[in-house]
Amino acid sequence: MTNEEVKAYKNLLYVATLDIRILCQSRSKPSLNPRVWRQQYLDSITAGSIADWLHNLALAVAEDRMDDFDTDQFWRSHKYHCTRDRRDVIARYRDIFDDRMRGGNRIC
Repeated sequence: MTNEEVKAYKNLLYVATLDIRILCQSRSKPSLNPRVWRQQYLDSITAGSIADWLHNLALAVAEDRMDDFDTDQFWRSHKYHCTRDRRDVIARYRDIFDDRMRGGNRIC
């Protein structure tokens, strides 16, 4: 794996971690509104899906074993999570990765 690929995967991990943080932390005041609760529940499912998808990438980065990282499986899992959960949130990660590989500095 090239240095550019490693950097793109690390950037992707960073961006997704920010998304998980946003999805898991309500920025509003406590609410008794069932609609608010439902949205927070759906957001938590999306955050969990992102975390589930990224756990092997996080391990490879933490153990400095990116050369052993199975990128094909990673992107197959991405496709699966796109069909299972909120496609609008999860699908954009491919675009972020591809943009970084083209020399961009896209974070969101």
